[in-house]
Amino acid sequence: MTRTELHELIDELPDDAVEGAALVVARLVRGEIDPHQTWVWTAEWQDQLRSSLADLTAGRTERFSNDQDFLSSL
Repeated sequence: MTRTELHELIDELPDDAVEGAALVVARLVRGEIDPHQTWVWTAEWQDQLRSSLADLTAGRTERFSNDQDFLSSL
């Protein structure tokens, strides 16, 4: 994406999304978000993260006391 395309995209933002987008862009500019890690903000990854958090909240997790126990469960 070019800077011009980014500006056009920002112009298309709904009013209620401007503040959130500004926060993310500001964090990128300040170096708080690694630009090589922005994939985490894709819809696919956000869905996977929400699903993982739901599993944690619902207690659908398993804890292993050591690496061997974990590997044996696979």
